[in-house]
Amino acid sequence: MRVVHLDTGRDWRGGQAQVLLLLQGLRARGHECLLLAPHGPLLERAQAAGIAARAWRPWVEWDLGAGFAVLRALAAARADIAHCHSAHAHVPGVLAARLARVPVVVSRRVDFEVARNPLSAFKYRMPVDRYLCISRGVIAAMERSGVPSARLALVPSGVALASGAPPEPGAAPGLRAEIRAAADAIVIGTVAALAPHKNHADLARAAAIVLRARPDVHFVWVGEGECRGALERQIEALGIGGRVHLLGFREDARALLAQFTVFALASYLEGLCTSLLDAESLGVPVVATAVGGIPEVVDDGRTGRLVPGRNPEALAAALIEVLRDPAAARRRADLARETVRAFGADNMVERTLQEYDGVLRQRSGARSGA
Repeated sequence: MRVVHLDTGRDWRGGQAQVLLLLQGLRARGHECLLLAPHGPLLERAQAAGIAARAWRPWVEWDLGAGFAVLRALAAARADIAHCHSAHAHVPGVLAARLARVPVVVSRRVDFEVARNPLSAFKYRMPVDRYLCISRGVIAAMERSGVPSARLALVPSGVALASGAPPEPGAAPGLRAEIRAAADAIVIGTVAALAPHKNHADLARAAAIVLRARPDVHFVWVGEGECRGALERQIEALGIGGRVHLLGFREDARALLAQFTVFALASYLEGLCTSLLDAESLGVPVVATAVGGIPEVVDDGRTGRLVPGRNPEALAAALIEVLRDPAAARRRADLARETVRAFGADNMVERTLQEYDGVLRQRSGARSGA
């Protein structure tokens, strides 16, 4: 099978990691892939891995020039499928695929409802063969937005599964040495872009509450984004600057995550969250908000702790509970380490291939009149 993949992300975030995992998995199964993406981490990593990849960057969502570039790529690759991985790849990718008479699928990774403006309404009424939704929460949001359920398929995100025994809290000195904490210091961490829906503001409020009860705790945030300035001012106003460490974007994010005592997530919107899956795979106890697709990954009281979204007091209380009973937290983390195997990268690749095959069969049947 020959697949042309389109992505417009210029940074390295969860969506770009999913694209690279899919490209690698498809190639390992003998399928041919071409990636069109802007200059940035995804393009560089794909090329370094020996995957065919070319620079492509729509200047606006309705960039007709970018659409014609996709049309030429589809023809040159003799593509069987076009796969749009980001919102801004949607319009040029779908238009080009339709002109080329190539089936097109679109990944949907967020549980935002579709905007009500006319352009968005038209965009999500374009003839897409299948939307690959990373969670049931995303499917529900798309259905509420008026997208027909027949066009929606569940293809959960995947992660590279860790092997071996779970890490012992404090066993690896790298992170704690970097933040100048004791080798056995308690670290509550998160790995998430500093974007509004990740709700770091509530995590900061929860951190202030936790630190009043446990002044020995350190908070580590790995990620970068547009909210950084506001968060730095909030942390200073809360008087917790000495205990909250913003490490920015890190290539070694997964290795840092493995050293957390607890992984925390305060999102008020969340498609699924691959860093949460990483935490479970690494055996790190999880406390997260019960929003979007997160309850599909975390079973409250069994594989982690869930709290209502936009409730920093509840988040703080759950974090304090986990710190008070590390044995119970370890039991939940050990079970999560087993259940998260359903979200391995291989499963994501296989589910994607099943949807590709289904779309191709559907197209073939329509042409034959079956």
